[in-house]
Amino acid sequence: MAVHVFSSLGETADKKLNEFADTSRETLEKIKKKTIGDLYRDTKGWVQQNPGKTMVGVAVTGVLVGMFLRRRR
Repeated sequence: MAVHVFSSLGETADKKLNEFADTSRETLEKIKKKTIGDLYRDTKGWVQQNPGKTMVGVAVTGVLVGMFLRRRR
């Protein structure tokens, strides 16, 4: 029974990973087709629509960069 459960979990994880990889490839292809101006407008629009997520991302990035720089000394 446990073998069946783990096998099922492995199959599910494999399926989800493949779906994620396919979606990532499609998104990358869409990004490659855009100009810098398009990317700037898309990013600016996303930031304006999601100010909270943007601030969290900026804070996390700042903490990670700070930790990286502190370890290099």
